[in-house]
Amino acid sequence: VVAKSILQSEKKCFITGSTDNLHRHHIYGASNRNISEENGFWVWLRHDYHIADSPNKTPHNCRMTDLCLKEMCQREYEKTHSREEFIKLIGRSYL
Repeated sequence: VVAKSILQSEKKCFITGSTDNLHRHHIYGASNRNISEENGFWVWLRHDYHIADSPNKTPHNCRMTDLCLKEMCQREYEKTHSREEFIKLIGRSYL
């Protein structure tokens, strides 16, 4: 079951605001993909702001974009949870 995003309430690109050609981006991917889905650690991104070979600074090809999303998500989670709870889920802190 995919939980609602903790960073967005509307289905639109988190970066551009567009509602066209959206992909769900798991902020903490790979081994934490399911944890991201269960806890709402994801955002909508327009296709060209999500895929790795895009000329845009996508979280898959730009470390700064990736870290920015990770930090924003952790800050939002920690409004209602402790840092220790976050670390238990993700394995480390990004703050």
